[in-house]
Amino acid sequence: MTSLTAVIAAVLLTTSNTAAPISPWTVAPSPNPSLSANRPRGLAAPAADAVWSVGTWRDDATGRQRTLTQRWDGSAWRTVASPGTPGGNDNLTAVAGASPSQLWAVGFSAQSAYDPDSPADPDRGVPLILRGDGASWSVEPVEMLGAYGHLTAVDLTGPADGWAVGSSAAGVGATPRGLILRWNGSVWLPVAVPDTGTQPVHLTGVSATSTKDAWAVGYSGVLGSTAQAIVWHWNGQDWRQVDLGVDPGAQTVLFSVSAASDGSVWAVGYRRAADRQVGYALRWSGGVWQTIPVAATDEGTQLRSVVAVPAGVWAVGYNVSRGVDNALILSFNGAGLVKEILPAPPIGRGNVAGTAVTAIAATTGAGELWAAGCLGHQTRMLRRDTGDR
Repeated sequence: MTSLTAVIAAVLLTTSNTAAPISPWTVAPSPNPSLSANRPRGLAAPAADAVWSVGTWRDDATGRQRTLTQRWDGSAWRTVASPGTPGGNDNLTAVAGASPSQLWAVGFSAQSAYDPDSPADPDRGVPLILRGDGASWSVEPVEMLGAYGHLTAVDLTGPADGWAVGSSAAGVGATPRGLILRWNGSVWLPVAVPDTGTQPVHLTGVSATSTKDAWAVGYSGVLGSTAQAIVWHWNGQDWRQVDLGVDPGAQTVLFSVSAASDGSVWAVGYRRAADRQVGYALRWSGGVWQTIPVAATDEGTQLRSVVAVPAGVWAVGYNVSRGVDNALILSFNGAGLVKEILPAPPIGRGNVAGTAVTAIAATTGAGELWAAGCLGHQTRMLRRDTGDR
């Protein structure tokens, strides 16, 4: 064998032995009604052939934001028509399903275009609730305490019991307050919330296991300066604030919560460390909250959604690298949340447009996970088998 032949053989052998790791996630193609902006925000999976993603898309003709509802029917993702408000900019932020034919989606409607990732200005819109029967959607009346507000999360324990959370304001420029609505099988009604004094409050996640056990998370204060994570618990009688045992000087934000069947509760978001954001995760177990280590990333990280099921715990979001967002999915390995390998974006797209994952859900009884996000301005749906059937 000549020296040149030996070198070529060595290179080929090295290449074959260092193939890229295989991702446990696969991409399921999904439609995009807009050329300029399609943004999934919430997921629900009441059945393997009834997985729903909700969010917003930009009408290229009018510039208005419109509600986005898409369904996986077991073989493909399809966009399903959904209503909004006359003349408004409509955003859906979350969805839940008691069954494939009993669905609720929540969000808000504003007079001007609005970023669903920034819940700090509830005085710019009014809550929006859609009811779905598995084939179509309709707008549902909303009763609330303030003149303005928005809803950011929803969860159901059954056809006649559910919670929706967000924040409200008495008027333009008024201090935001936590907003909690309860579904009683007939109507959504506001319920009393803990007194938080003069601090603004924004609720961003909710998870319920029964009519007597529910959790809501969010933050009080102002993003970027005084924000502190908050957790409220429903005990069947009233909502009460829970002590997290966190340094009161730390800037922390929680976006999502998931109560597991084993009695544990998981919450995720971010905290500020020096001049950047890092992933933040908490677990309630044995009557106390524990901070869970999160895999280190580059410039900054936000965890936007979490799901805890018998097969494990997964959190999703994005991290920033060289000024570009990168999709992030983490799983709990018993000691901390570690990165999972994701399918590579199309050549050239990931580094130019950025990627993010904003929601995750487990399919009831099917042993699979779905994650929703975007690649640039286009929807991106990811699917994973958990083996838990």
